[in-house]
Amino acid sequence: MNKALLASTALVGAALLSAPAYAGTVGTGNNMSVNMNGMIWFQGHVLDGGGAGHKRGYDFDIPEAEVWIKASNKANNGITYGVRVELEVNTDSSSNADEVYAFLKGDFGTIEMGDNDGVSNQWLEGAYKTHAGMSGPFGGLGGIAPVFLSAGMPNSLSRTDWQPWTSSDRTKITYITPKFSGLQAGMSYTPDGGANGASFGEKDNNGSWEDMMEFGLRYSNKFNNVGVNASVVYESASREAGSSSEDIDILAAGARFSFGAVSIGANFRDNGNKDFTAAQVAAGADGGSYYAVGLGYKMGGLKTSIWYSAGSDETSSTVSRDVTRWGIGAQKVMAKGWLLRADYNSLEYTKTGASDVEQSAVILTNMFLF
Repeated sequence: MNKALLASTALVGAALLSAPAYAGTVGTGNNMSVNMNGMIWFQGHVLDGGGAGHKRGYDFDIPEAEVWIKASNKANNGITYGVRVELEVNTDSSSNADEVYAFLKGDFGTIEMGDNDGVSNQWLEGAYKTHAGMSGPFGGLGGIAPVFLSAGMPNSLSRTDWQPWTSSDRTKITYITPKFSGLQAGMSYTPDGGANGASFGEKDNNGSWEDMMEFGLRYSNKFNNVGVNASVVYESASREAGSSSEDIDILAAGARFSFGAVSIGANFRDNGNKDFTAAQVAAGADGGSYYAVGLGYKMGGLKTSIWYSAGSDETSSTVSRDVTRWGIGAQKVMAKGWLLRADYNSLEYTKTGASDVEQSAVILTNMFLF
């Protein structure tokens, strides 16, 4: 049954290729040139050790379905300006857009204004970028996140990337410097962690954070045949009046090295106390930390990888939680705009005074990019 399920996943994904897809420049308006791209993932998984609500052990889903529209032009003074809109087109999406922002680019660097990721999200670097399969390149647990997380384990200890993502796509302004010998600096400011879109005005006392600041440094260069990519980010925020949350202080760093067909990555994150209330912290809770290592190999259109991650925190002075994950993955370029991904994920979750949780999953994903 399970083998047949995975086989049918690939067949149904291949059948989607018969639908028309439009790519590249779709038109030139009166003011800007417009380009349209997007992606659709079709996934099937087989699970062992599912939590509450996931007892069947297999399923299909579409974890990502987006259409991206970018419009830009260049002014006489040399400044490139434009907008980017990422539309959510999944049938169960509760929002009509993922990101909506405007940008200015010039000799001064880049300014981004709107609802999009800040520098701490944009500048992810480390082990997850070596992954093939469903665990990359977007990191996280992919479409099976609700399955793995159903046992009550914290997301911040089980993601394969090190994305702090507290500001997410909240309305912000970001400044990124030009590159200086491969080095860049960036900063993002989000006034209200609970406001985006047309929610004009202050949103105090809505149980969120405010004055969210993100600072980052990233480095990218190549020495002979060795590629070097590294970054470090810091994110802070204050809890709003009336919020039970704790102030945020998150620090993360990661690096990746490429030697021809081989890539090696590692990253570390101090979680701060993002997942706990001020009362919990006063009672001894600690956000703990997380690290991951990964190894990837690429040969032609085939990429393989193996990775390991571990995280721990303390919910009180007497209760600790630990999550360890490892996986292997493969990605094959089937044709232009069509990737087939397969991977195996294993997870173990322990908590003081509770039964250990062990889960594993085989995932097959068709990714279509247009």
